[in-house]
Amino acid sequence: MYTFTLDTNCIFALEESQRIDRLPVLQIVEAHLQKRASVGLVAISASERQRGGKPLENFRQFKDRIAELGLGSLEILIPMMYWDVTFWDFSVWADETMEDLERQIHEVLFPAVGFTWAEHCEQTGMRPSDINVSPKWLNAKCDVQVFWSHVFHKRDVFVTSDLNFHAVTKKERLESLGNCRIEMPSVAATLC
Repeated sequence: MYTFTLDTNCIFALEESQRIDRLPVLQIVEAHLQKRASVGLVAISASERQRGGKPLENFRQFKDRIAELGLGSLEILIPMMYWDVTFWDFSVWADETMEDLERQIHEVLFPAVGFTWAEHCEQTGMRPSDINVSPKWLNAKCDVQVFWSHVFHKRDVFVTSDLNFHAVTKKERLESLGNCRIEMPSVAATLC
């Protein structure tokens, strides 16, 4: 039985009925409900930009949202803790090994984006004390943490329609970092 991690785009696919990935994601979730697969989401998805652009105020809002989508029984995988990014009760303190893995993932996915907030600010001319986190940096951090969480929790198949993960120059390197597969929802659904 495979273990799957659904990225944030899979959640969006369930919210938007016109998305092509909606049916395959539903099939993966159904496989979880029938105990033919173990499917999880990552808590960092609660930190991503939400529909309407407003951030969530608390993690309960995220849990309510995923429950409404029929995802309430899925495992929630915990990311690394980041001040003003993650929810403290749903993230872990990182050690040097964890940070090293995160940096390796970041360098594959976002080589042109500063790894830390301070590095990003230096690149873009922002002040590190700026309260509003850059959407570009936040998106990069969340994408890295979704995959980091998948790898850290030793999952088999990372499910995403985000083409950055499927790029010819990136996919194989990421799969070797995680000893896993990265698949589009349509392919992942055939594995259940």
